[in-house]
Amino acid sequence: MNVPSPAENEDTEFQLLGVPVSEASHVLRSREPFELLVSQFVDELRQGKLPSVERYARRFPPHAARIREVFPVLAMLEHARIAKEAQSIRRNMPDRFPFTRIGSCELISELGRGGMGVVFQARDLQLDRLVAVKILPWRVSIVPEWVARFEQEARTTAQLRHRNIVPVFRYGQENGYCFFIMQFVNGIGLDRVIDRLRASDGVVYAEEIQRQQSQRLSGSMNVVSPVSDAAQPAAGTPRRRKLTRTSWSSFTKIGVQAAQALRAAHAAGILHNDIKPGNLLLDADGRVWVTDFGLSQPIGEQRASLEHVVAGTLRYIAPERLLGQQSASCDLYSMGATLYELCLQRPAFDQTDRDELMRCIMEDRPVRPRSIMPDFPRGLETIILNCMEKHPADRYPSADALLTDLLRHSRDQSVGSTSRRSFSGFFKAVRKRVSRNTDPDTGKRPEG
Repeated sequence: MNVPSPAENEDTEFQLLGVPVSEASHVLRSREPFELLVSQFVDELRQGKLPSVERYARRFPPHAARIREVFPVLAMLEHARIAKEAQSIRRNMPDRFPFTRIGSCELISELGRGGMGVVFQARDLQLDRLVAVKILPWRVSIVPEWVARFEQEARTTAQLRHRNIVPVFRYGQENGYCFFIMQFVNGIGLDRVIDRLRASDGVVYAEEIQRQQSQRLSGSMNVVSPVSDAAQPAAGTPRRRKLTRTSWSSFTKIGVQAAQALRAAHAAGILHNDIKPGNLLLDADGRVWVTDFGLSQPIGEQRASLEHVVAGTLRYIAPERLLGQQSASCDLYSMGATLYELCLQRPAFDQTDRDELMRCIMEDRPVRPRSIMPDFPRGLETIILNCMEKHPADRYPSADALLTDLLRHSRDQSVGSTSRRSFSGFFKAVRKRVSRNTDPDTGKRPEG
């Protein structure tokens, strides 16, 4: 076996354990070298590191083929374990809080819940204005490791200044709870818009969004009033602004604004990491607001943990993130998945079983929109599929490139595919060659 010299190992951040040292135990000496590499890789994942599969393969050529087959699946299994643990913690999120005021804000009603906090509509008593307050729902002493992430979200969003990003005003702690104050946006998430478009009438009127504020102000704590169905306009009344299932121009404008927000965030060196319909708000004037930077991260950050990279809503996660890789291209994939669902009122992948959903994300192409709706605009279909290419190199190179094509489409100009290769079976091969039941500690299938 070729053993790299100590100098060659210096940049790998791990030590070759294939040849036992004198003090190694009998058990260690009896193990196969590949098993040692598997254990080492899994240990690094569980320590919160992001070991590179390709680096392992380059440094240990005799095992390169097996490393490229097995290690990506081990990363996916570790992702599933971390996600399950995080869900367990979040299921214990309190229904109510032992206060109705925090900092200078009086809480009015709950607006929504995410993975890292609960958002309330509130009144800032000092400035006498409506605001949104996000609260970490556990005391600092209970989840100290989450406090740093919550503070980071506040700092990150506070440095972003863009008309399509919800601004953060200030951060604070009181009575053991962390919170930060944001601009209140009287709008609804695109997830709610999609739900309304799926309804029998398939129409969302601007007045429905405008009514949100009065409904919330009259509501009680921890209750969000649903958006009621709008009555049809009476004869002779002015034409009402609305979204329908085929509002292609409006859907494109929503994409343009979201892409502008992503361009600003990426220019500031920030990945959003959780673009999805629920994190894009639409107000009554048709303005889009990107919110919830709870999973944001500096572009190129090398010290990210696996938990941070693979966190988020699985249905909108780019395939490479399931392998512990991330880049600005991941946000573009998520944007494509969001536009797909907005335009078709159905997700690109609608599997409910988590393992099957992961398989589809890794292996399958989304159904082409025009095969579902023949009148779907060809240019908009191309843009969405460009965003959702399996390989990052086949997607738009930047949010600016995505924005350019959205603007071209809005002006009835043609757009082209970004794919430079036929579909590669890499992700599919990873899943097919290694059983889903691979033991995470040995890399082998269970016997018996």
